[in-house]
Amino acid sequence: MSQFISFQVAEARYALPLSSVLQVLRFENVTSVPMAPAFVEGILNLGGEVVPVVNLRLRFGLEREAPGRRSRVLVIEQGGAKHGLLVDGVKEILDLEDSSILRGASPLSGLKAEMVAGIAKVRETLVVILEAGHLLSAEPARGPLPELERAEEAGGGGP
Repeated sequence: MSQFISFQVAEARYALPLSSVLQVLRFENVTSVPMAPAFVEGILNLGGEVVPVVNLRLRFGLEREAPGRRSRVLVIEQGGAKHGLLVDGVKEILDLEDSSILRGASPLSGLKAEMVAGIAKVRETLVVILEAGHLLSAEPARGPLPELERAEEAGGGGP
């Protein structure tokens, strides 16, 4: 049996292993950072340590919404560094049997397969169990810009 913390992002429920979550904080005192990736909400000072906060709505390709009174920041540690995950609300602590988690589930809309550790059914609701490390990695490079591709196809080849 493993414990997970479940939370809400938009209309869906997600979970992370409880052991990977160091703290749950109210969303306050987050400072925006110019030129940060779009899904980085900002940074916060956690006991003298600067912690980047990733907005999971944006990370999942959903529309930005202003954080509300139920919004929380889940502080996790990955690779020796702390990170915050902005969620719409924390639901509960779940005790799940490993056999009740469907592993290797197909990717869901807005989520890459490597972000999903599994899916569990909890009281008639599906809960997507996430891989914390993959939530923090930057989006892969997209390759050449479309204008360059068109120029190369037309024989322009660039400068």
